[in-house]
Amino acid sequence: MPYKLLLVLLCFNGLYSHAQTRYVDRVFPTFTTKTLTYSIRAKDTLKLDIYQPENDSLKKRPLFVMVHGGGFISGARNDNSNVSLAQGIAKRGYVVASIDYRLATDKKIFSCQSPLLGAMQTFNNAEEDIRDALIYLTRYKDSFGIDASKIILFGSSAGAEIVLNIAYNKTVFAQKADDYKKIKIAGVVSVAGAILNSESIDKSNALPTVLFHGMDDKVIPYDHGAHHNCYKTAPGYFAMDGSKKIAEKLDQLNTSYMLYSFKNRAHDIFNLPEEDSQEAFSFINKVVFNKMFHQTKIMK
Repeated sequence: MPYKLLLVLLCFNGLYSHAQTRYVDRVFPTFTTKTLTYSIRAKDTLKLDIYQPENDSLKKRPLFVMVHGGGFISGARNDNSNVSLAQGIAKRGYVVASIDYRLATDKKIFSCQSPLLGAMQTFNNAEEDIRDALIYLTRYKDSFGIDASKIILFGSSAGAEIVLNIAYNKTVFAQKADDYKKIKIAGVVSVAGAILNSESIDKSNALPTVLFHGMDDKVIPYDHGAHHNCYKTAPGYFAMDGSKKIAEKLDQLNTSYMLYSFKNRAHDIFNLPEEDSQEAFSFINKVVFNKMFHQTKIMK
């Protein structure tokens, strides 16, 4: 083969191998952001931050909804780590909404000695707030350039519990049914999350799901166990099904999922390595947007 032709082919292959993919790679160098109020609950003015890729020619883009962690007593949509994450996702071509929700005033709300009723009310308040934010975002989808058929929910820790229960607990959407009928969740990404009962997942609500979880997590169980590792006799005891149980149920239902299990890790996996995050975005692009089937379990 002539030297010049070989050189051209090598250059072409090099360019191709470095080609970037929208929704997977950071294809936009800049973004815009604005803060909006989506609900007022008594003394709580609830806000969300909208991030959008700048100079994007698409009129409708997938919506990536971020729900922060913090044990329902701390955390905020505009914490430095959440801002950095939201910016990176917007650069991939998404509309990103990072959302605040009502936090518990009792800092011991999820301790083993606190009454269970208070914990459940905190759960319900947070879920109601995120549902209201979803209604707000879909109501103004044209203004934000949102494709309402491609809504991805993301949460870490308490935020992951919220988004998983919104996606998989049928009673969550029992009220305000007409408003909620317009909301179509396309996929979920959970970091150290769990749901109250994995049996609530069936063919009617099974969704493509990415699950990251430390196998030694004692706060939110990886498999099935007590929330915050409480004894069954404790006033605040309740059990949850973690990422392993959710993946098993999705496997039975022949639904796409990716389970990332971290050996010898507890409730401390929130700063995911870039390659792990990239795998999640690749999964969303292939499975949610391109309708491919994919099930995988990865041990780290």
